Amino acid sequence: MPDTIPAAMPGLPLILAAPLMAVMIWTDLRHMRIPNRLVGAVALLGLGCAAFGLLPDLVPRLIAGGAVFVIGLGLFALGAMGGGDVKMLAVLVPLVPPEALPAFGVLLSITMLTGVLLLSGVRRMAGGPESSWVSLRARGRYPLGLSIAAAAMILPLGL
Repeated sequence: MPDTIPAAMPGLPLILAAPLMAVMIWTDLRHMRIPNRLVGAVALLGLGCAAFGLLPDLVPRLIAGGAVFVIGLGLFALGAMGGGDVKMLAVLVPLVPPEALPAFGVLLSITMLTGVLLLSGVRRMAGGPESSWVSLRARGRYPLGLSIAAAAMILPLGL
């Protein structure tokens, strides 16, 4: 692959991940789970992107993913994050261009706040113990996959 492809399309790996992000939104809202198969699919996508030269600066990207994993493990141990959220962020962060990591963090924060507000409203209208959607029954819990996926899908629009 020519070196100009990554420079011309820095958001391509995240664009390629968009269908997987849509699946993550569905499964996390429906079941409050991010399946390991989905995490594995994003990891395989990352390996494919690296093989085709779509992830320049691979070492800093992997370091960022590792740092997110270590921090996420701490948050998981404190009960602040689910295991699937930690694993997904760790494999997704290397798809984010290093210079866009601050923007991804801001987007993640915005989508978390927006998601909490929207889900609170939906829970009041359609939630409750009779709902077949776990995220609508789960009081005091938030499907973080919704925000992770939304931030990953929005970020390429600004790259």
